[in-house]
Amino acid sequence: MEATDLAIRVERATDFETALDQHSQYAQVPQRAVIEVSGTDAAEFLQGMQCNDMSAIDQGSGGMVTGFLTPQGRMVADAFVYRRRTSSSNSSSSNGGTGNVAHSPAFLVEVDQRVKERLLKTLQFYKLRAKITLRDATDGYDVWSVWGPDSAALADTPAAVDAWLADRRAPGMGLRLVATADQIQALVATRFARVVGERYTLRRVLKGVAEGAGDFVAGAAVPLECNLDYMQGVHFGKGCYVGQELTIRTHHRGVVRKRIVPVLLSRKAEGGGAALAIDPAFGPEQAPAPQTDIAYVTAEPDDPQRAPSARLRRPPGRMATTVLNAALALVRLDLVGPHVTLETVGADGQRLVVTPWTPSWWPQAPQPRV
Repeated sequence: MEATDLAIRVERATDFETALDQHSQYAQVPQRAVIEVSGTDAAEFLQGMQCNDMSAIDQGSGGMVTGFLTPQGRMVADAFVYRRRTSSSNSSSSNGGTGNVAHSPAFLVEVDQRVKERLLKTLQFYKLRAKITLRDATDGYDVWSVWGPDSAALADTPAAVDAWLADRRAPGMGLRLVATADQIQALVATRFARVVGERYTLRRVLKGVAEGAGDFVAGAAVPLECNLDYMQGVHFGKGCYVGQELTIRTHHRGVVRKRIVPVLLSRKAEGGGAALAIDPAFGPEQAPAPQTDIAYVTAEPDDPQRAPSARLRRPPGRMATTVLNAALALVRLDLVGPHVTLETVGADGQRLVVTPWTPSWWPQAPQPRV
């Protein structure tokens, strides 16, 4: 990844959220797959399979972020669902479906490549007699993110691509498009500079946006802990869907003790007062692997009310995606603050100080419950 402009230093942690928004750029989003769901029952089928409301697409939205869950309310995959805008040559009606697919509603479900097969099997299991065709369309599409000052102007012109949406998971995320390389090149022309996919990942990490199998652990993650509700990915007023019971119960009880937050990693020797800065020299060999435990070390004596019990039965957090020394982590909300010291272990065995913060775009201040 280009490092010339990544030595970012800020006064407040939340300033990281806009640190990479100044330039008009685009990148191919890494490790993404596309599943096509088409047929006369496609919209109704998807309405019952995921936790957002398909009517948002019917009302003019290009697509939406959502989650597919197990019956127990755990994540199968986070996803984007788009209405396919064209009768693309990428589609096919010769894959065992019912009816003329080219003239039936068609949707593209974008997911992490690592959970594609599991989601396909889940959709196939629930298909029953629904008049739909399920197809792995990954080879026909790439997923792109476009951001920066000129991205808003593109919202009126992306009809040339098969699917797109305004990415509203967090401010400044820009546009997300499912398109071929030729389509995206014609769209962005000379106004946008192409950057590597890791730049996109760093932007979303600094904004506190969870995405993919590194953050949403299949079979274990809970949608609200991963901020899917804060990212407009859960509709609490829709009808029944797979995994609804736990999601609704958690929401109405108001008890979400842990959430994914952005964190900064620094060497143990730097601790207590380490600068809020991105370190371009921090490499993968130093980064903790996803799901590495975070340890609670201590709380400052001047803030005893924030100090949790010294006898924590479980690790207070776990690491998720890491890019340079910026990362996402699932952390107990009562431990997100300046008076608590957290640590983890890097891939090289060295201890790292974990400094979490609350994203400024969260709709409300978290309510810690010990």
